[in-house]
Amino acid sequence: MMIRLLGPVELERADQTRPVRPPQAALALAALAWEAGRVVPIETLLARIWGERIPSGARNTLYTLITHLRRDVLGDDGDVLHRTGGYLLDVDESAVDLARFRHLAERAAAAEDPGPPLSEALALWRGDPLTGLPGEWAERARRRLCDERKEIVLRWARTVTAGDPAAAVAALSPLAEDYPLDELVAAALIEALHAWGRTAEALACFAGVRRTLAEELGVEPGTALRRVHRMLLRDGETAEPERPVPAQLPGHLECFVGRKAELDRLAATAAVCVISGPPGVGKSSLALHWAHQHRDDFPGGQLHAHLGTLDPADGSAVLPRFLGALGVAETRIPSGVEAQVGLYRSLLAGRRVLVMLDDARGADQVAPLLATAPGCLTMITSRTELPSLSVTAGASLLHLDVLSGQDAHRLLAARVGETRLAADPEAAELIIDRCGRLPLALSIVAARMVRRADLPLAEIAADLERAETDLEPFADTDPAIDLRVVFGRSYRDLPDEAARLFRRLGRQAGPDLPLRAVASLAALPVERTRKLIDHLDRANLVELSSLSALSPHSRLGLHDLLRAYAAEQARATDSRTVRRAATRRLLDYYVHSACAASAACYPHRERVKPDRRARGVTVERFAGRAEALRWYAAESVALPAMVAEAAEAGLDRHAWHLAWGFAEFMQRTGPWEEILRVQAVALDAATRLGDRVAQACCHSGLARAGAKLGHDQEAVAHFDRAIELHRDLDEPVLEAHLHLGLTVPVSRVRPGEELGHALRALELFQQGGDAIGEARALNNAGWWRAQIGEYGQALADCTHAQRLLADLGYAQGEGHAWDSIAYVLDAMGDHARAVTCYERAAELFKECGDPYPAAETLVRLGRTHAAAGNTAAALDAWERAAQCYDALGDTKAEAVRARRAALSDPAQG
Repeated sequence: MMIRLLGPVELERADQTRPVRPPQAALALAALAWEAGRVVPIETLLARIWGERIPSGARNTLYTLITHLRRDVLGDDGDVLHRTGGYLLDVDESAVDLARFRHLAERAAAAEDPGPPLSEALALWRGDPLTGLPGEWAERARRRLCDERKEIVLRWARTVTAGDPAAAVAALSPLAEDYPLDELVAAALIEALHAWGRTAEALACFAGVRRTLAEELGVEPGTALRRVHRMLLRDGETAEPERPVPAQLPGHLECFVGRKAELDRLAATAAVCVISGPPGVGKSSLALHWAHQHRDDFPGGQLHAHLGTLDPADGSAVLPRFLGALGVAETRIPSGVEAQVGLYRSLLAGRRVLVMLDDARGADQVAPLLATAPGCLTMITSRTELPSLSVTAGASLLHLDVLSGQDAHRLLAARVGETRLAADPEAAELIIDRCGRLPLALSIVAARMVRRADLPLAEIAADLERAETDLEPFADTDPAIDLRVVFGRSYRDLPDEAARLFRRLGRQAGPDLPLRAVASLAALPVERTRKLIDHLDRANLVELSSLSALSPHSRLGLHDLLRAYAAEQARATDSRTVRRAATRRLLDYYVHSACAASAACYPHRERVKPDRRARGVTVERFAGRAEALRWYAAESVALPAMVAEAAEAGLDRHAWHLAWGFAEFMQRTGPWEEILRVQAVALDAATRLGDRVAQACCHSGLARAGAKLGHDQEAVAHFDRAIELHRDLDEPVLEAHLHLGLTVPVSRVRPGEELGHALRALELFQQGGDAIGEARALNNAGWWRAQIGEYGQALADCTHAQRLLADLGYAQGEGHAWDSIAYVLDAMGDHARAVTCYERAAELFKECGDPYPAAETLVRLGRTHAAAGNTAAALDAWERAAQCYDALGDTKAEAVRARRAALSDPAQG
């Protein structure tokens, strides 16, 4: 099989050629075959097929096209494989005529007789490449392929001119018509005509080319044409001196570390490569390091320009300098930009030149400076993404992130010495962490460490701690290494509305925010917020956790130092009233979303009514329990900081409402030490409000977490205080929950009271008409009856509770009832039924996503199996319990595994 791109897009099998249809399928195949054997990102495929205006249903159409290629086009001869972020055409490179064409060209370069492989390469062409395919990428690819063919025709003509000049003239004549300003093509044709004995035509050809150059570019013929002209005139003069070879690369750092994967990708890059990433991430360092490593691959020279201070829409101001470096006298440089671009590209033709464009601000800025001639490479670094270049120039795009922890350590060690870091490894790691593994930040701190060799690392690390709120530790009198100045270059290019959103993000509490939280911060509709996020993403000022800002599940984060910069800009630009309003909106989002999540996950829980949300707040809407649990898991990381911020801002109702909104989820998953901190702040807020119900809720949260941690005295004290606060409130259901929660810790502090509290809870739930609470209290009473040997009444209570809870559809409560029944049956010696009930309880807890009671049930199940002599089943139950504790980060997993080890190897016991 041969995939043909060098003409109409076709598939050839056994001497039969079939066109690929429809045109979109041909485009998709060409876009994949262009990089056969390599992953082509989905965004690149979409851009190559549809250009910059990608329709809304393009992704679905792409999937359909891929299926068509697999099933109807490639069949058994190849496949299109899905890989992370893109697709890969899985065929041998020799099965693509373009790849074979390039392979033959490379083989000819090393051959003693390059003629045969060059002839074979040219024979692969069957007309205009990608014939008839629409779109910007296809047009750009056509131009590039025609340029490559031109170079091969020139090389082939040089090998045959002496022996078969007629054949050379036949091949070069149409080429000269296609490239009327290409002096190398004209020179080759003139030489071939002269070798064929047609010197008069050769002289006429020279005169015509000279006239065209003067009219179109305002220049005289270059060295190659003047040489062949002298040869025609047989004046015996030698060729003019060689053109100058520019060497403009700045010096590179000797202590460059890491980036192996990125360097490998650059080695296989296209003719244009864009390296993008956040400010300070080391884009220029990477590009320069690679360029110096490979400078010998570009004997025609290296050009360099820094574009950061130029007009982002026009980089043509650099052209005169580049032309001068390539040997054009100032008086010969054309005045018009178009003529300068034409001359620049003519001078690059036939040379291998590296053009490095540093800190580019836009695709239009670099367009006139691209080295489009085969053998040349344009390497661009940019703080913004330049995706359009992948379409218009076939550019490969490389995104740079912060260093790995290991490479960050190596960078610091290369600057200050490993010995100094080894003297205080803990402080060294703190420094790396507080620099956020950002190369520029690490370099700034390393320079200070070198200047102050007497300064302990711990003192430097302590000074960097303030970088959480401002960037003063990274300030410098030299703007090139002042982090504020470097970040400011990206910030200043943002549209006003995007800059405003960036400032708002400086106060986010967690590592990242969901889309609707960002919209609430900005007080904008979600769709408008998405567009602004796209601006920030293209500027590499934010980090998106999904493929694009268009995803409803996108999460938006900032590098820690960028967050500090955003907070600085907010303090400098926005009034305190504006900043406080943004904080209020974000807290409103979390309070109202947490209440919605609680209703979705725990529909039988008592509700609180939060204050009316501020204008501009967009609240989450959960399709079901699973979606709400995912939200809880993602957002609970930021809860302590949010509650603290609400309290500091004087928003005390927000503080305790936040604690309440997350309380049930966190009580089931931990960590309980964190719950204690959150509820303590919430309790202070509730106390300031004088709200007895709020205080009781917070005391209950503290008590439940304390009981989980074994702080029974404190837990009982908090429950007692909560019950006291409920006196005279006429809230029997709320008070009943407190009595129910009190039973476990009070059994260890004031033994004998637990059954009384369970029965009091039963009475209060009945008064309040809470059927689920009544059934839970009944089960709780049965459990405590079993502890004092009243097994008959205990089994009756728990069985009755299980039936009520099943009828009410409260799976979690039913799980506890089955666990109690199993415990009673086990105590009564009915181990077989106990096992069945324990398994049913564990199954219900698993369905509810409630790992802690599941773990406790499985521990008891293991004991029952062990007591019955069923060792294998006991080991299995305890391993499942340990896995539940592992998921919670609970150290009880170690004790459970120790019990397993003792049972499997009695000698260890």
